[in-house]
Amino acid sequence: MTGDRWLGIEDPYRVFRMKPLWSFAAVAALALTPAGAQAAPADSATSRTSATPAATTAKPAAKPAPASAKSAAGSGAAAATPDVSGYQELLNELLTVISAPGEPLDTRFDYEKFYDMRGRFERCKRIRRQMLAVPPSAMDERTRLAWAINTYNYLVIETATEYLLVPERGRLRYMGPRDIKTPMGPFFQAPLVEIEGKKYSLDQFELHFLFADFERAKGGPPPASLDPRIHFAVVCGAIGCPPLQPRAYRADSLKIQLESATRNALAMPRHLVFLEASGRVQASSIFQWYSRDFGGMEKAFDFVLNYAPAKTRAAIEQRKIKSISGMTVWDWNLNQTVRKKEI
Repeated sequence: MTGDRWLGIEDPYRVFRMKPLWSFAAVAALALTPAGAQAAPADSATSRTSATPAATTAKPAAKPAPASAKSAAGSGAAAATPDVSGYQELLNELLTVISAPGEPLDTRFDYEKFYDMRGRFERCKRIRRQMLAVPPSAMDERTRLAWAINTYNYLVIETATEYLLVPERGRLRYMGPRDIKTPMGPFFQAPLVEIEGKKYSLDQFELHFLFADFERAKGGPPPASLDPRIHFAVVCGAIGCPPLQPRAYRADSLKIQLESATRNALAMPRHLVFLEASGRVQASSIFQWYSRDFGGMEKAFDFVLNYAPAKTRAAIEQRKIKSISGMTVWDWNLNQTVRKKEI
């Protein structure tokens, strides 16, 4: 499915759009990238897109440290901290707040403007160099989680921008992230980045670095290190996702930022609605797709009550509602800033 055309100069970066994105990682950290690296194993459980990446025939490489492992920083040395200044500058420049004062924060990113920017290719390489300069195995747990949220969100922005246009259709862009095709495969399954000898797609990256390699299809409780609030911090590029926050996540404020992002999302109708006339609670599809991350649907309802606005929570409790009745409609359209078109 394709989307709107927008006014602007003719595709100045077409020569770059067909270059595999994951090759940029080699520029970022050559010393960390051994030859013959293997793609990360496909997840048999539910991913954000419920799809399994293609297998690879590359030679095996050393397995990266698990996302929940203690780093060398735990021995008393200062934790290595990745540089997110380039990513933050990008948010400052191209992220727009569309909500009115007093309303839950909602944002849009201007992929179209970013696509047309001169020097975009070099800027993306610079941001990658910054974000990938420190291997995650050298970070402590909080630093690694903040890094992973920022890196996932940045990779979505970079990839959606790089492959924004439908090939051979001029300025016609794709409607949403699920529609985007890259030379390496679909948007969420294409290998995009190489980290400590492993190549990761977006699906693989979030499973390993954000959700502790939790094999949801096998059942059982989620790992103790899995924080379900992360679902309201990562943004897959669709309007249905929680809004992209204006500030990069930081280890020293991670708990506060995750708490704020979760409460903000559940104050929005696309993530939580209580229909008082029928007594129905409708929640984001996140709670259905990733119910095991919350400990099952019953505990997902408890999570909703805990983070819902006080007024909504009181109304639900007054009616003695005990479960989520249905899901809100998920909007897969790109969270693109609405731009005024010149006449």
